[in-house]
Parts: sequence; structure tokens; C-alpha cells
Amino acid sequence: MEDSSITEERHRLLRKRKIFLLFTKYLSHILGFGYIIYTLLGFFGIDAVEIGYLVQLSILPWCYAFSASKALEFCYVHRLPLYYIAIDELALVIDNYYTIPLDLYNLFLFHLFLVGLLIFGYTYYYKHR
Repeated sequence: MEDSSITEERHRLLRKRKIFLLFTKYLSHILGFGYIIYTLLGFFGIDAVEIGYLVQLSILPWCYAFSASKALEFCYVHRLPLYYIAIDELALVIDNYYTIPLDLYNLFLFHLFLVGLLIFGYTYYYKHR
């Protein structure tokens, strides 16, 4: 009787662990995609405040996501969106404090360049693994 309750408890804990691993693994992809959508909508003049609330990060949650990806030994591909977010946030901080002399179109091209690097990183990783 007790063995069945122990195995049920173990299965419940394993399911929770799998859900945590899946969420942690794909969180960076969801956030990176949300950053891209938020930037695209902002370029076209659509103020998507709700999307900004969902995907915009401060440094502490980013540090947690990055350290969790390192601790759980995720591959390079699952850290690429975190690198994209870090570079994007760094550019936004520099723009806020030092006012980068870029108009909206060139700033949008900078974001597209970062997305291109992200896609290149994916392609290079899968081609050479």
C-alpha cells in the first residue's frame, strides 16, 4: 500500500521537474521572440504596452534565466536568445543615458541586425554540431 503512494509521489515530482525544465528551456525563446515582436510593433507605431509588460526584462530575471540555462547544462542554442536580449537591453540603456544618434529607422535596422546574428548562430550551430 505504501509503495504505490511512494511511486505516485515520485511520478508527481518527476512531472513537475519536466514542466520546470521545459519552461526554463523555452523561456529564452519566448522572450526573444517577444522582444522581436515588440520592436516590430513599435517601429510601425503600434504601442503594445501589454507585450512590453510580458517580455521586457530587468537584469535580475535575465541573470536567473542565464544562470539556470548554465546550471541545467542547456546547449548553446537555448542561450542565443538570452544573448540577443542582453545586447538589446545594453543598447537601450546606452540610448537612454547617452542618446545614440540614430533615428528610428536605423535603430530598427540595428534590431534586425541582431536578429540576423541570432539566425546565423542557429544555422551555424546546427550545421557544425
